[in-house]
Amino acid sequence: MGAGQAGTQIVDQVFAHDNIDLRAEALAFNSTIQDLERLNNIPQERWYGVSRNQGLVSGTARGFEEQVTGGFGQTPSASDQVMKRNEGEVQRVLDELYLEMEADPSTLQYAFIFLGLGGGTGCGIAPHLAREIRAYSQSEMDIIAVAVLPNTKLIEGGGSADDDAVDQQITQCENTVYGLDNLEEEVESIMLVDNQRLALDVAEGNEYSEYNRYVADAFLDIVLGAERERTDVDLDVQMQDVDLQDLVRFIDGDGFQAGYATLGRGVRQTESLLGYLLPGKIGRQPIRETGLIADSIDKQTLDGFSPNDATSAVAVAQAPGWCWDEKEISLGSVYDELGYYCANVNAGWAVTNRKLASVTTAFRFDREDVGRIAEIERIAAQEGSS
Repeated sequence: MGAGQAGTQIVDQVFAHDNIDLRAEALAFNSTIQDLERLNNIPQERWYGVSRNQGLVSGTARGFEEQVTGGFGQTPSASDQVMKRNEGEVQRVLDELYLEMEADPSTLQYAFIFLGLGGGTGCGIAPHLAREIRAYSQSEMDIIAVAVLPNTKLIEGGGSADDDAVDQQITQCENTVYGLDNLEEEVESIMLVDNQRLALDVAEGNEYSEYNRYVADAFLDIVLGAERERTDVDLDVQMQDVDLQDLVRFIDGDGFQAGYATLGRGVRQTESLLGYLLPGKIGRQPIRETGLIADSIDKQTLDGFSPNDATSAVAVAQAPGWCWDEKEISLGSVYDELGYYCANVNAGWAVTNRKLASVTTAFRFDREDVGRIAEIERIAAQEGSS
C-alpha cells in the first residue's frame, strides 16, 4: 500500500519491475488527484481517494474528481480524523480486492505500507491502514512500514531559505514524531528512507524519482531475492535465499516497540563493453563482495548511518552464475564482513540474468539508537515549547 504522495510514488516504482505482481497487489491511497494521476504502474481501479466528506472513494467511482478535492495541508490529525469516521472502509476495499482475485483472505501473511512522515495524508492514514489490514486478515501476519523522513537541512543552516521554507521543515518534523508514535503501535518494523540523503537543491526541486527507483530496487532485492527474476540455472552449489520470514525476523521489534531498519545497495558491472559485444569470458571484470558491501553501507537510506549501532543485519547478494561458479563472490565473505559490525547476521544469494553483481543490506536498530530520529524529535520539541 502507498499512503500519500511519497508512499504512492515509491510503490509505483516498485511495481515497475517484473515479477512483483506475481507476489503482491498494489493499492494507492491519496487525497490529491494530481498525485494519483502521476502513477504509471498502479491502475486506476487500485486508486483510493481520501475525501474529507466521503471517506475512501474508488478511483473508478463516478464523480471521483468532485469527491476528492484536495490534501490535508500538512495536518495529519485531519486525515487521521477522516479515517476514524470511516472505520472499516479499508476492510471493504480488501473484500473487493480478494473477491476480484478469487483469493482466500487467510493467505494474507505480509503487508508493506509506504508513506511520507512529513506530510498530512500518509502520516495520518498509515496507522489506520495497518490496523484495518490486521483486523481483516484471518491469519497471523506481519506488517512493515517503509517511511520517509523529511529533509531538515534548512533548519540546520544548510542553505539559504526564507522563513516559510524553514517553518515548513519544522512542521514536517512535528508530523514525523506524530506519525512514528502512532505507527509504532500498529506495525512490526519500520524501514527508514531519509530525504536528508538528497542534495538540498534536488530536495527543493522535488526531483525524487531517481531516489525512489533506488529505494524500490533495494526493497525488491531484499523482499523478492531469488524470485525477482526466477532464473533457472544449474550450479555446483545450492542457492540460499532470504525469504520474507527471515527479513521480518531480523528487523522486527521486541513485541513492545517496532524495530527500525535502513536499506542500502552496492552494484557493479560484471562485464565491460567488450563483454557485452562478445560471448564467453572476454570482458569479464573482477568482482569483490567487500567492495559491494562497502557501497551498500555507504548508500544506506539514512543520513548519519552507523552500522556499529545496529543490532542485526540481513543481506542478499546477486550475480550472474559464473561469478558464483568461479568464486568471484563468496557468501561466507558476506557473513564475515557484516559480522564485523553486528553478531546477528543472515545472508542469502541469488543468480541474475543481468550483467550486474549487487549486495543489498538491511540493518536493524532500536529507535533510541537512530540519531536522525532523535534530531527530528529535538527540533519538534523545541518548536513545540517555543
